[in-house]
Amino acid sequence: MPATVSRKWEIAGDYFVEVWFPIEKDKDGYPKSKNWEQLLARPLLESEDYFQIESVPFFLKNVSRGDVIQARLVCNPEISDQEVFCFDRIVDRGGHNTYRLLLRKKRPGDPQETVAELMQKGLVVENEGDFIAIDVPPSVDQKAVDEYLVAETRAGRWEMQDGCLQTIATQ
Repeated sequence: MPATVSRKWEIAGDYFVEVWFPIEKDKDGYPKSKNWEQLLARPLLESEDYFQIESVPFFLKNVSRGDVIQARLVCNPEISDQEVFCFDRIVDRGGHNTYRLLLRKKRPGDPQETVAELMQKGLVVENEGDFIAIDVPPSVDQKAVDEYLVAETRAGRWEMQDGCLQTIATQ
């Protein structure tokens, strides 16, 4: 029996596909060296082109881990000479929030120490050196996470940027 993702979605199998997303550049053209971001996703039973995002986005601003998306298999010479899955649209939101951190005041053992600290708080973390992408699942106390991230930002430990906010702490 496949694992249930939510009340509505069921995972088709225990494997991942890579889905390519076009990156929306900021007014300064950042990120300059990337036009696409690849995220791992699990196929869903409901449709051969529906997937649940499993990676934490580093550059994307409108998608989070846990979102259900539709992707189409296409040949895009900008990406590959083979067919790849390219993002088409968001089907359903998973309720996760995404943040990006750039470490400034490093501690001994960083970035591994900071990654471990974030994971202990129940967050899903991916990093590329001092650049850290974090996912806040809906099961985690968003208010406590926000307070912690903002306090450490104010202390100069890191610079923080919102990636995709779906749940806002109001209390």
